[in-house]
Amino acid sequence: MNLLETDASDTSVVAAKDREDSRRSVLGRMTEILDVFLEGPECLFLGDVTARTGLPRSTAFRILSQLVELRWLEHDERGYRIGSRVYGMSARRADHSDLRNAAAVALNDLHAVTGAVVHLGVLEGLGMHYVDKIGGVAGRSIPSRVGSRYAALGTAAGRAMLAYLPTERVEAMIRLEIGEPSPSLLLKIHRELNETRRRHGLSVVHGTPRGTEINAVAAPILGPDGPAGAIAAIGRNLLVEPIAPVVLAAARRVGKELFPGWSPVTRRGHIGRTASGWTGRISPRGPHRAEREGEAHRVGERTTLRLGT
Repeated sequence: MNLLETDASDTSVVAAKDREDSRRSVLGRMTEILDVFLEGPECLFLGDVTARTGLPRSTAFRILSQLVELRWLEHDERGYRIGSRVYGMSARRADHSDLRNAAAVALNDLHAVTGAVVHLGVLEGLGMHYVDKIGGVAGRSIPSRVGSRYAALGTAAGRAMLAYLPTERVEAMIRLEIGEPSPSLLLKIHRELNETRRRHGLSVVHGTPRGTEINAVAAPILGPDGPAGAIAAIGRNLLVEPIAPVVLAAARRVGKELFPGWSPVTRRGHIGRTASGWTGRISPRGPHRAEREGEAHRVGERTTLRLGT
């Protein structure tokens, strides 16, 4: 090998190493930015990212734009936040054991009282993910299983949770799921979610999947950061209205178990802390009367659900 060939070979090795270093530095900067979102507030603006990472504004903006395009992040007028791809990856490892443990007794009580198949679900990425199911023999009549994922808007549990998310996030999820919706569809969805919120999260769905006789009623499990999950009672030809207040009581019960000392306030859709517990009232024309008949009775430290007679 002559000297010219040796120089050419060395040059190619150096060039390859430079390209590798460049790729590593890009990945390093992307990791820095993602770490800011994983460790900091839910939403951040470009200036927040540059201040926390020390990256030049132009560099941070370019990487943020790429992360949004690849769904690692989402962006709207409130700033940047973690995107659906991150949630999807974390969902593979999350077992939701805290939520399942807090809900275990309430789910079994709800099934015993209503005879319905009871589901515990969480929102992950764009869909509703069932993490527990209680139903005994009746459970075989409902085509669902733990680990199943469904479009959130297509389930009672999903709608119950979406009703307590910011409008901007709901619309972003819709666009990622189905593309740009028509104004009339957006209006219809928001009206339905507003009605669900007016009923303190109670969501009723008849005949889903379409063409079946499966009915469902669900209520959200609320926490200081919004909905932590939802409980749904499902059954073929199930009369959901009479048991709706019992489902709501079960969800409240799980929320108290999961977040002791925190209580939601249903005031124009707002949730926050109170010192005295649940302060919302349900319209006498709605579930309020049924709730008096099917209230949650407390026995010592344990709440037992019972339908009124």
